[in-house]
Amino acid sequence: MHKFFQTTAVAVFSIGLSATFVHAETYDATGKGMGVNANEVYGIADGQAVVKTQTDYDSFEVASGHPLEGASGACFGAVLINGAGVSGTGNCVFDTSSGDKAVMSWVATGLGADGALTGDWTVSGGTGGWASATGGGTFSSLTDPDTKKFVNTIAGSITIE
Repeated sequence: MHKFFQTTAVAVFSIGLSATFVHAETYDATGKGMGVNANEVYGIADGQAVVKTQTDYDSFEVASGHPLEGASGACFGAVLINGAGVSGTGNCVFDTSSGDKAVMSWVATGLGADGALTGDWTVSGGTGGWASATGGGTFSSLTDPDTKKFVNTIAGSITIE
């Protein structure tokens, strides 16, 4: 009977170890996301506005094999512009070409000299490999006021398990 328990314990321990060593891959997140925005600007006073953000991504320019290659989706949130100060947060939900959903969170930190909204982003989960993904970086999103088309330039890294 003792040999049965010992053999079972070794088998269970081995299965547990093999499940622990999952191969993770890190990707350079440098790229561009493009689409159209449907932002609503609420002017409060001179130099002060609240922006209800809604951007719809239709494509990403990233390296071949990148987990956001072929992704599309929406980002939404709110930004307060108060003179030179900018603050705000939001989330993005992307449908990836693998069929998984990727969730990102963003924090606005400023405006670039060109008028682009700048800030930081982090991976916040999703489905499939994105459920335990990690990473983040910076963004600079510039919108053409006439066409409402935007280009969001991103940098950072993403690790998918």
